[in-house]
Amino acid sequence: MAVAARRERERTARREAILDAAEDLVASGGYHGLRMDAVAEAVELSKGTLYLYFENKDALCAAVATRFIDTFIPFLENALEGAVSGLDAIRALLHAQYQFTQENPQHFRFALGWLSAGQTIDDSSEDFQTYRSRVGLVLSILVSALQRGQGDGSVRKDIDPLNQAIQSWTSFLGVVLVGVNRESIEQRIPAPVDLEQLVPLHVDSVLRALASEGAS
Repeated sequence: MAVAARRERERTARREAILDAAEDLVASGGYHGLRMDAVAEAVELSKGTLYLYFENKDALCAAVATRFIDTFIPFLENALEGAVSGLDAIRALLHAQYQFTQENPQHFRFALGWLSAGQTIDDSSEDFQTYRSRVGLVLSILVSALQRGQGDGSVRKDIDPLNQAIQSWTSFLGVVLVGVNRESIEQRIPAPVDLEQLVPLHVDSVLRALASEGAS
């Protein structure tokens, strides 16, 4: 029993070391910098040994993304404190999402790089299923805020909370993309633009679309 417990501790420690190295590579090179051979070299493992822990790059990406989401979820939950209505909760969640990406731009760039890699994702690993459940949890937080708003009368009752949550989440990606690439965006727009106003403008448009008559 003692030997088995020690081996399990060693395996857990090695897995965490692999994920630490993967996060470092993501921070410096994004999704495309996360190469299996680079991770193996960073933790001084053979690629064969690395594949015993993560069977492919998608499994490793999923584990890295799960780590990121596990820091994001408490951020969202804290943002809900003090929200007096469902509509207020949605406002708080949108602002929190943007703030989090500004403080952790490497998380967003990695997620967007993985999303737009243009390849078939292998979702067969346990790591990917864990990641998928975390994505579901993030969506459920927004769905709950929408349902709360429908219950207290601040959000229209004719919308589908799940579809609206997905739409709100994905449409916000463009605003976040501008925020984490501000200098590059400013170089491309042939006019003076106050990019600081994009987030409040977007949030205002979302809230106006969701608000029931008389809500503010």
